[in-house]
Amino acid sequence: MNFKIFAIIIVSIALSGCATPQIPLSKQAQSNIDRVEGIFIIPQNNLDVTVQATEGGSGGFLGVLLAAALDSARQSSAQKAAAPMLEPLRGYDFRTVMLDASNDALTKIDKVRFEMPLRVNVVASDSARRIALDKSTASALLFCHVNYRLELGNLIVTANAEMYPKINTLKQFRSKPDESNTLDIGNVIYKNTFTFSKQAVTPANIQESLTEAAANIAHQLATDLNHGL
Repeated sequence: MNFKIFAIIIVSIALSGCATPQIPLSKQAQSNIDRVEGIFIIPQNNLDVTVQATEGGSGGFLGVLLAAALDSARQSSAQKAAAPMLEPLRGYDFRTVMLDASNDALTKIDKVRFEMPLRVNVVASDSARRIALDKSTASALLFCHVNYRLELGNLIVTANAEMYPKINTLKQFRSKPDESNTLDIGNVIYKNTFTFSKQAVTPANIQESLTEAAANIAHQLATDLNHGL
């Protein structure tokens, strides 16, 4: 049994009920923002290949173990099947593509002014984010965590965006202030998740599909931040 996959499944189950709801950026918060610094966090350098977790059923812990063993075998099979899809991505830099698309989209919005250019960070740890937040001189800092994966032949790209205030006039809009931890989710003034999916991608169009996904995610983010609540 692949115990790494087993551990991932257990963590996924534990987190499945802990999603934080969307927190729109209010019009009042928009009007108090001078400029925002944006950091896109993209730790992975290659397209992930994943499988949907098997339900453990009513067999208790044994059922979970059996499901994990099955998923380990399915994961191995999925990676072999996806090998031809990964070959065309040699030399393709999704981080740069995502960054370029975001720079282009976010410069066009007029209700939130971003400090350009944006940047990419490959480290998603709390310590790295806290250092970035502490050093920022902008009104607020937007972290956008991007993940891209192949599942059952389908391309799925997700981006989780969170904006943390730096100035006092924005801190009043925090959803549930926590002064003890600047990165606590209660301190965000904006949070949303954006998803792009494309079915049955092929080795011939995987690069084009990823480029399309980056542009789509960037457009969704820009449109959402540029709302007129």
